[in-house]
Amino acid sequence: NNRKIAHPVTLTRTNKTKHPPLKTMSQLTSKAFKNLVSTLKNSKQTCTVVEQSCGGLISSSIMSVPGSSSVYYGGSIAYNSKKTKPLLLNNDALHSTLLQIGEDAKEKGGSEAQNYMESKLKWTAEASVAFCKELQTDYCIAEGGATGPTFRPSDLTTGFAAIAVAGKCKESGKVKVLDQQLVKSDDADREGNMRLFADAAATLAAKVISEKEVKVEEKVKQVEIYLDRCTHLRTDEAALDNMKYQANYILLSNTNVLVSKDDTTQLQLLSHTELLECVKGSSKEELHSKMIFLGRLHNDINRTPIFALDAKEQDIHVKDGTFVNTRTSAPLFSTLHNELALHATAYTTWQSNNKHCNKCGGPINYIHGGTCSKCTSCSSLSWPRQDPSMIALISSRDGNRVLLARSPRHPPRLHTVLAGFVEVGETFESAVARETFEETGITIDVDSVRYVGSQPWPFPQSCMIGFMATADDTLPLTIDEKEIVSAGWFDKSVVKVSAGVKGATMQEKVANEVDGSIELLIPPKGVIARKLIDLWLEKS
Repeated sequence: NNRKIAHPVTLTRTNKTKHPPLKTMSQLTSKAFKNLVSTLKNSKQTCTVVEQSCGGLISSSIMSVPGSSSVYYGGSIAYNSKKTKPLLLNNDALHSTLLQIGEDAKEKGGSEAQNYMESKLKWTAEASVAFCKELQTDYCIAEGGATGPTFRPSDLTTGFAAIAVAGKCKESGKVKVLDQQLVKSDDADREGNMRLFADAAATLAAKVISEKEVKVEEKVKQVEIYLDRCTHLRTDEAALDNMKYQANYILLSNTNVLVSKDDTTQLQLLSHTELLECVKGSSKEELHSKMIFLGRLHNDINRTPIFALDAKEQDIHVKDGTFVNTRTSAPLFSTLHNELALHATAYTTWQSNNKHCNKCGGPINYIHGGTCSKCTSCSSLSWPRQDPSMIALISSRDGNRVLLARSPRHPPRLHTVLAGFVEVGETFESAVARETFEETGITIDVDSVRYVGSQPWPFPQSCMIGFMATADDTLPLTIDEKEIVSAGWFDKSVVKVSAGVKGATMQEKVANEVDGSIELLIPPKGVIARKLIDLWLEKS
């Protein structure tokens, strides 16, 4: 009888907000969540949620959609993994795993922010599967990240969220991660980021649920970093000058590139300070004028700028690295480092080979971060070019044999597919037929030419366009000894043995160390010639 009765209070929601429309919490739900609930209801599926930095916004956004009670049973907010074991299903094994993910990230070298993001991808993957299994829902949405305005990793300055959607795989019936996404904001606005990340979670979940058959393999729980060439920054001289102090540098000497002494398949990326310590004999201003802007690393938390510098005429003192030939070593690099090495080599080679205007012969200056030349006499502009070259694998009509040839520049036993420049006014298909006939005397089946892919090859300025074709392997070979040393048809069994040889086989020293009982060597993985050979082996 002494209980106080709460009197009703009328609350008025205003539209005054500093956030843009897509990142406002003026409404509890959003179009993305209405679509998610509709998708769940139409497919007669259910879901649960476990979230961190969104603080319950995902759950409340679902619940505020009329009719959501038929598809949503509830969820959990575990903002602090260490202190919220009861909110993490009170599961000892899950709690231990999630804590270990955090500890592993702290002990890992490199960028703290990068490691933190990767740990959240792992956290959401583990949590989504566990919640989906325990609550026996069709799907689980897991979110983990940081919204701002303050951040724990010292090098994290803007918000991000890792999102995972788990559910039953229709092929196996097992609960697994069906899709995963890393969402990054461009600011540290806590409230706005919560809305942004919640909507991203709803969008990803709706996409997964709407698929008729789930065929998505579990994503690699790692942030993929790639080069964004940022062409819009090339003309911004002030931005380029500022970036040089925060950048990483690829150091070259002609067509040799600096790699780690401990791992020669990894570029030795130098800081601005390290670069100045390595390259002697020139002032900072002189070195700055020779730097070539390649772009920025996308998905790297700092969006690290990347520059290249050819120091072939400088006094170089390298402590922890060594120079290797880019042409024969880059195929062994990771995808990112391979692209960086070829990109840098293409620009430095172009600058080395182009010192005068191609219109009037006058001297030139390099502008736009070293990616464009301007004549000091006629003011004409010029950019690097790529010469198209065809590269083709010619197989027998039954697919059991392949035509390979050895170039004078290749070590003994190393044979590869045929290649040559495309003539002016010539189609790629015609170039494949012409080069094959000129080098080996073999007439291909013209209608069999099929495009496969391409690869930049800046030695000095080619772009290799890859094809596959067939021919009659009973025809006699007529070798052009000016172009190739030898050529022949090789059986599938022989090529398969060669494919098992690892290392930089295009380097004579490496090739000579290979067991002499292996009669054939082929190019290493990482070059388009090997891609063509591997595709043929798979088809065979």
